[in-house]
Amino acid sequence: MMKRNTSVSFIFLLAVMIFATACKSSKTTASKYIGNWHYTFEMEGTEYAAYMTINAADNGGYTGSLTSDLGSVALDDLVIEDDNLTATFDIQGYILGLKGTFEGEAFHGATMIQGNEFPMEAVRKQE
Repeated sequence: MMKRNTSVSFIFLLAVMIFATACKSSKTTASKYIGNWHYTFEMEGTEYAAYMTINAADNGGYTGSLTSDLGSVALDDLVIEDDNLTATFDIQGYILGLKGTFEGEAFHGATMIQGNEFPMEAVRKQE
């Protein structure tokens, strides 16, 4: 009887460990994009500090925004798949595109408007 209880306990413990590992792995994968990503941009000779903020959405996707001293804009049509981000955002009626790739704690991308691309390099801001 003792051997059977030990076997059942072992199987139960093993199942709990597998479940906990799966949950941790899922959270790590999902959260590697979430946070504030710091970058700078230049406009009319002045350099501005800015942040790209990525949050988890209720539908399993993501929401985001770009924020600087000049204001904040929502990232529309935000999609992140296989470390690649695509989105659009509206600045004074102009629709700009954003694309890029996450590599660890860095984001390498570009904003696009009317056929022109402007590089964007961001790093995750440690909270």
